Parts: sequence; C-alpha cells; structure tokens
Amino acid sequence: MQLRSSLNTASLVSLSVALIAAIWLARVLYRGLSLRLKFRAMQARGLPVPEPYSFLYGHIPLMKSLKEGLPKDAHDTYVHRKLTMNWPTYFPHQKECPPIIYLDLWPLTSQPFIYATSPEACYQLTQQTAQPRHSMFSWALFPVTGGKDLISMDIPTHRIWRSRLNPGFSSKNLLSQTPTLIEEVNIFVQQLKKQAGKDATFGDLFNLFDRTVALTFDIITRVSLDLQVQEQTRGPTPILKALRALIRHVKGPTIWSELERWTPSYRRDLALNSKILRDSLLPQIKSRLQPDASSEKTVIDLAVKEYKNEYGNENRQPSPDFIDIVISQLKLFMLAGHDTTAQAICWVLYEISKSPEILQRMRAEHDEVLGSDAKLAAQVLSREPHKLNSLRYTTAAIKESLRLHPLGSTHRRGSRGFSFCYDGTTYPTDDSVIWTSPTGIHLRADLWPQVMEFLPERFLVAEGHPLHPVKNAWRPFELGNTRCIGEELAMMEMKLVLALTVRELDFQFDWKGWNTLQGRTAPPDSVGGEHIYRVGNGIGSVKDKLPTRIRLR
Repeated sequence: MQLRSSLNTASLVSLSVALIAAIWLARVLYRGLSLRLKFRAMQARGLPVPEPYSFLYGHIPLMKSLKEGLPKDAHDTYVHRKLTMNWPTYFPHQKECPPIIYLDLWPLTSQPFIYATSPEACYQLTQQTAQPRHSMFSWALFPVTGGKDLISMDIPTHRIWRSRLNPGFSSKNLLSQTPTLIEEVNIFVQQLKKQAGKDATFGDLFNLFDRTVALTFDIITRVSLDLQVQEQTRGPTPILKALRALIRHVKGPTIWSELERWTPSYRRDLALNSKILRDSLLPQIKSRLQPDASSEKTVIDLAVKEYKNEYGNENRQPSPDFIDIVISQLKLFMLAGHDTTAQAICWVLYEISKSPEILQRMRAEHDEVLGSDAKLAAQVLSREPHKLNSLRYTTAAIKESLRLHPLGSTHRRGSRGFSFCYDGTTYPTDDSVIWTSPTGIHLRADLWPQVMEFLPERFLVAEGHPLHPVKNAWRPFELGNTRCIGEELAMMEMKLVLALTVRELDFQFDWKGWNTLQGRTAPPDSVGGEHIYRVGNGIGSVKDKLPTRIRLR
C-alpha cells in the first residue's frame, strides 16, 4: 500500500513537471510566433526591417553573415558598423540609411532590438523625450554594484543622486585637482621612459593597455575618494583584482547567464570580492564623514556636502543606506572610469602615431601653449591648469579618435507611449530594447565626409563648413540627462597624457613583433586592414592589449 502511494506521488510530481515544461515551451513558442508575425507586418508597412529576414530564423542568419570576414575575437560594434555602412545591401528599397533598424533575434533574445542609427533618432530617445534605461543594464551591473548605482536607479532617484555627484565631476572642481592628476600621469610617463631602448632606440615590447588601466584606476580612486591605490607602482592590487573578478560576471541577461547566477561558484565569487571592495572602501568613506576631514574636493566629499545641504543640517550624519549607495556609486565609477578611458588613451595614441603631420602639429601646439621645454610641462599645468583648455588641436584629435573608436552606448526601454518620428513616418518601439549605436552613426559617410580618415579639423572648422559635425552626431559619451558623468574627467586625463608624452616619447605599435614573440604562424587577424582592433565583449579591449615599443626623443 505504501509502495503504491509512493509511486502515485512520484507519477504526480513527474506529471506536474511535464505540464509546467509544456506550458513554458508553449509560451516561448507563442512569443516567437507573435514576434515573427509582427515583423512580417512591419515589413509590409515598409518599416526598416533589414533583408534577408527569415520567418523561421528571424535575423540570426543576417547577424551570422555580418560576422563573416571578421576575426572571431572582434567586438560586436563591427557588426553594427557593417550594417549601417553597407545599408543599401540590407535595405534595397530605401533611398537613404534608415534612422532606426529593427532586428528580430528570437530565441537568442526575448525582445526585439531597435538600433537608433541617426542623430535625430538618438536625440528623440535621449534628449527630447528621454526614455528610461532598459532593465538589462541594472541586471548586468548587479554583480558589481548591487543595483544601487546611477545606471540602475529609476529616473527620480537618478536625478537626486546626479545632483549630489555632479559637483565632484564639474570642470571647476576637476581643474582644482589637476596637480593630483598630473602626479599620477607623471608616474605613468616615468614608467614608459623605463621601457625605452638605449641611445634613442626603441625598447622591448610591452602591453600599453595594462599601463593605461593602472593609470586610470589610480586616478578615478583619487578623484572620487582620495584613495591612493598605487596600482601603477604596486599592482596588481587586491582592490583592482576584486573588481576585475566581479566584472567577469557583468553579462547581459540570457538563459546561460541567468543559470550561472544560481551556481554556488558565482555566489562565492560575488560574496568574496564584494567583501574585499567594501572593506577597502568603507573606512575611506567613514573618514570622509568626519567633521575634521581634510579634503573637500573629492566626488564623495562634495556628495556628502550636497546631502547635508538638502536637509539644511551640517551635522546630519548620512544613513547606512546612504553609505551603501555611495559604495555602489564608487564601484560604478571604478568600473566605468578606468576601462573606457584606458582604452580611449590607447586609441588616440595609436591614431596620432600613424600620422606624422598630425603629431607634428600637436607637438607645435604644446610648444606654443606650454612652453618649448617639454620637461617643464607638468609644472606649467600644475600652476596654470586652465591651459589645458587652450590645447584646441589636441582636444580635436581626441574627439576624432573617439569618433572612430566610440566606447559608449545606451539601452533604453521601448514602449507604446514612445515612437520615433522621422520625415512623416512613425516608428513604434513597444516591447523592444532600443540601442543607440554611436559606432554606426560615427561612420556614416553621409554624415561625415572622408568618413574613414582621421581628421581632427572636423572639430575646429566653423559651422557651415562641410567637415563640421552634424548636430547630435558626435556622441561617444552619449547626450541628454544621463550623459556620462565622467566625460570632463576622461577628457582631462587624455589631454594630460598627450601633453606629457608626445614631445618626449615616440610610440611604435608593433603587432608583427608581438606575433613573432607569441609564436604565431597564422596570418594576422585584421578589421578593415587594421591589425589593431577592438576585441571582446562589453567595453572590450584593444587587440593584444596594444603591443608597444617606446623611444626617447
């Protein structure tokens, strides 16, 4: 009797599991069928659905074909670039590049993607009627920030914290911290000089990206918290290793990444490295809360000051929740403030080194603004930090490098309440992920004459000149109320690196020598004829971390 009861129970459980699985599968298939029918209807209406489109596979074959000819490690931005640069192939019935592109990637993604590929579409999305960030952002960042950071916050809470944090990233405050930045950049320069060969020859190969990562990490921790990590001289430090361990888990929501977050190894990794970061940051934060705290310039000092001003009480002590949010923001700044800027520094050095004329003009500007003795440039800028703003050609070169190698984008939530409007056509966005694509916009030949050429002059000519950028077309830091809060800091870092290196050092980016050193015999990978390209996922990196040789001038 007992055996029969056990068998009946087991059968009931099996039947229940099978029923749940059947219901889940039916919902998934219904979702897929609904999407396919929706896309067929959009095609019939003439909306920009790229061809070929398969009712069975959606745009998965298209994405596969776009990856053909690209190295396996190439970043996904090159796929977006091919789609917009070769738009007549994929939109044979369109007379110009569509302002947005609909992509159906089910079942790889549960929602369709919309690429905003025009300045006007991006303006409508992020500036005119700013739409909320998609939840995939907060989900991806959760392993690092715990969901309490600027990117993960709802719009009202974001406004409050943005107003608290803005003073720390203002031009005025950052200029006051120029000596701190110069101190770190000087360490960077001295370490580069050690890599130089003897008697004005090029030295041994090393990975420049590792050096720029250490530099930008030291800077962001000092600017935000006055914490001297000394990654450049003592790295790899526990704090950066812990952050990097968490960054490995920053992935978009997929079936596999969702399952990963249920594994014991993920939870152990998260707990261990989150504790290392919290134990490193919390004492520093508490010291900033003391009445006799010496600094009033860091991002966190000014955020605490704004917090107290809101309540009109200078003696008010922040709550534990406030401190938790501050730690979350700091981890976001460390995440976003070192990798992107480190990569951007690599790209601008790479681009200017390929053009002797541009390099010569930049050096001449530094002579004119900072004095002819390159060794005194750091002293000049420490005394007169405003001179950074006089480096107009240097700034233009940085902007042009960011045009060719943009690192930022944003994902917004589509809804029935928001549609794009362009030349009398309405483009719905309900139930979708909207993705701005700076890579696609920055490399549209109809927006940028001589689109693949490195021309800093684009950012120096007057409005009305053919080279002058179209309004809202340059957006490496995005635009609107969620524009990158660290834009000013990143630009300062890049200008300082150029101001303190290019007159004293020559850079040679030697991918051939690196391949030989690695024992590679296969033909080198390339993108658009360039053997140095962006690799990986997310922010990514520079191919082989940019193999470099240094020579003293």
